[in-house]
Amino acid sequence: MTKTLPRWMPAVLMTVGAMTLAACGDDIDAFNAPEGGDNTARVSPLPPTAQCASPLPAEVRNQTVTSPVASDLDPTAENITPTTDIAISVLLPPRCEGDRFAVVLQSHGYGGSRQTMIAPDGQPDRSLPNFPSFDALTRALPQRGYIVVSVDQRGHGASVPANGGGLARIIDPAAETRDAMAVLDWVFDNAGALGVATQPETGIARDFRVGTLGYSYGGGFQMPLAALDRRIDAIIPNGTWHNLAYSLLPGDVVKQGFDGLLCLLAATGGVSNTPIIATLCNLLGVQGLGAAGLRTRPDVFEAASEPGPFSPRPRTITEEETLDLLFTHGMNYFRNRQRAGQPWGFGETEAVLRPVPALFLQGNRDVIFNLTEAYWNWQYFRDAGGDARLLSNEGAHMNPLANQLEGDAGCGAVSGLDAALGWLDVHLRGASPLALTMIPRVCISVADTANANTAPARGVALDNFPVGRQQGAGAVAASLANFSTTVTSLSPSPEFVPVTTISRDGLVLAGAPKIARLEVTPGATVNVTRALVGVGIRRDGALILVDDQVTGFIEGTHTSNREVGNDAVLLPAVGEMLRAGDEVGLIFFERNVQFASIVSTQTLGGITGLVGFIGGVELPPITSVLNPLLGVLTAPNPHTVTGEGVELPIFEPGVFAGSRWR
Repeated sequence: MTKTLPRWMPAVLMTVGAMTLAACGDDIDAFNAPEGGDNTARVSPLPPTAQCASPLPAEVRNQTVTSPVASDLDPTAENITPTTDIAISVLLPPRCEGDRFAVVLQSHGYGGSRQTMIAPDGQPDRSLPNFPSFDALTRALPQRGYIVVSVDQRGHGASVPANGGGLARIIDPAAETRDAMAVLDWVFDNAGALGVATQPETGIARDFRVGTLGYSYGGGFQMPLAALDRRIDAIIPNGTWHNLAYSLLPGDVVKQGFDGLLCLLAATGGVSNTPIIATLCNLLGVQGLGAAGLRTRPDVFEAASEPGPFSPRPRTITEEETLDLLFTHGMNYFRNRQRAGQPWGFGETEAVLRPVPALFLQGNRDVIFNLTEAYWNWQYFRDAGGDARLLSNEGAHMNPLANQLEGDAGCGAVSGLDAALGWLDVHLRGASPLALTMIPRVCISVADTANANTAPARGVALDNFPVGRQQGAGAVAASLANFSTTVTSLSPSPEFVPVTTISRDGLVLAGAPKIARLEVTPGATVNVTRALVGVGIRRDGALILVDDQVTGFIEGTHTSNREVGNDAVLLPAVGEMLRAGDEVGLIFFERNVQFASIVSTQTLGGITGLVGFIGGVELPPITSVLNPLLGVLTAPNPHTVTGEGVELPIFEPGVFAGSRWR
C-alpha cells in the first residue's frame, strides 16, 4: 500500500509555509508562479506543539539499538557477532504532555559521526557551506518541532566493533539498510515515551511520520531505505551516488585523487571497514606504496588478487566480489533489476520502487558524485510516480588538491536549506503546500567556475533535466558529428576540441553532455591507457574546465557509461553562463589532479594552506604526485581519442521551453 492520505484544505500551518517562502527571498512574480511537480500536500496537519505554560526543554537522549544483522557479512572478517549495536542520539524538541511530532532520521558522511547537540534556536547557520549547513540544519530541527534520530552507521562513531558495533559495508541494503529499519522499529516501540506521531490509518505495520536527511554517505543510506521500507514518507539525499562503481571507477579508470581522500577520511575518522574496502584503501590510500601505478580497473584487481610477500591487507580480493559489493549498494542496481523484472534480493515483497517524495541536492563541482548521478537518481524516483525534484549547487565534495572550496546549498535564488525545510514541513507535518511552489522541478546552478564558492549566485529552473543537444526556441544546436585528437606523452597543456561558438550573451551550458561513441587508442606506452575528458570553454585565449569536472575512459570503445548501462555516454553534468565569442567543447588531458594519487599528508612549502572540508570533516594538509614540489609525475599516458555524436545542452533561459532564471 502506498503511504498516501486524503487531500486536505490548507487552513492550518499556513504560517510555516509562509515563513519558508519568505526566507527564500524571491520576488512576488516568482511566488505567484508555481514550480515543480504536484504541489498538493497529502498528509493532515499535525496540531501545534509546546503550547502549555511550562514545556519540557529540548534534550538529547543517547541510545543503543541492536540490529539483527551480523557485525559483518564477510565470513573472512574477524570476531563476527550475530547482531550489531547501533548508536543513536534522539534530539527531542520542547514539548508538552500529549504533543506528537514527526521524525527525521539523519546520518553522517563517510568518516563522520552522528549529531549529538541541539541548536539554541531553529535557524541553521546560513553562512556555512553546503554540507556543514545541513549539519546545522539537523541540530536546529528540534527547535522547529521535529524529533531527530541521528545514527552512527556501522563502522562509524560509537557503532564500531569495540562497542558491539559492526564493520562499514558502504550502505549495504543487507546490512546498513536493515540497521536503519531496526532503528525505525525502536522509534515506533518507544513512540509514546518520545512523543512520535504514529499513523495506524495507513495500514503499514509500525508506521509513523518519518523522513530522512543526510549528505554523502548519509545521502546514500536514504534511497535503499525508502525502496525497502514503506514507512519512509520523504527523503532529502544531498551529494550522493547512483552507482559506486561509476563513482570510483568511471569508465574503468581509477579516480585516484578522491578515492585516496575517502581512504584518508576512513583513517582520520576511525572507520572500521569490511575487508574488501579495507584492502582497497590499503592499495589506493596514502599507505599504498604502489597507488600511483593503479590507474585502471585491471591495475587495481591485478594488485588486489596477487598473493605473496606483499599480498594486499587484510586479504586478497577479487574483481567479482568487489564490484558486486559496490554495484548492489546504489539505485542503479535497483533500477536495472526492476527493468529486467528481477528481484532486488533484500526481502522485498515487490521489486518496484514506490512513489516517494524525493528532493535531491547535488554539487556541480562534486568531484566524486557528479551531477549526472543525481540526474539518474532523480529520473528513477520521478518515473516511479513520486514528487521528485533536483537542485544543483556549488557545494558538496571538494578536492583540496584542485584548490576547490565548497559553496553553499543554493541554486541561484533557491535556497537549498529552505527547500529542505519546506519539503519536511509539507510531507511530514502537513504544512501549507505553498512551500513546495518555490522548489523547481529541476534547478541547475550556472555560477562561474572561477571562485564558484563566492561567485554571484545564478540558477536556471527547468521542467526537465537537459541531456545532450536541446531543440526548439532558445536552444542552440551544439553538436559535433565526429572528431579525433591525439594527446602526447607528458603534454604540458590539454587538447581542446571545439563543438560550437557562442554568438550572443544570455546563453547557458546546463545539463549532461552526451557522446554516442568514444574510442581510446593507446600510444607508445607500456601502461593501460586512459582518456581524461571534461567540458571546456575557450575564452579570450584561455581554457576553462567547466565546474572542475573530469571523467575517465579506459582504452577501447565506449558507447555507454559501462558501470551504469545506459544507452549513450553521459559526461558529468555541468552549469555555466556563457558569453558571446566563447568556444565550447571538450578538453582532453594527459594527466589531471583528479586522477592522481595522494602520496603525503605532510605540509610542504607552497601548499601550507591546502586544507579543506571533505564530507564535513576537516583534513590535514595533503599533496599528490602531480605536485611539482615532489619532483614526481604520473606515468606517461599518450593516446588518441576519436568520437562520434557529441551533444552539448546549450540554451537561453526564459526563451527555451520550461526554463527561467532563478
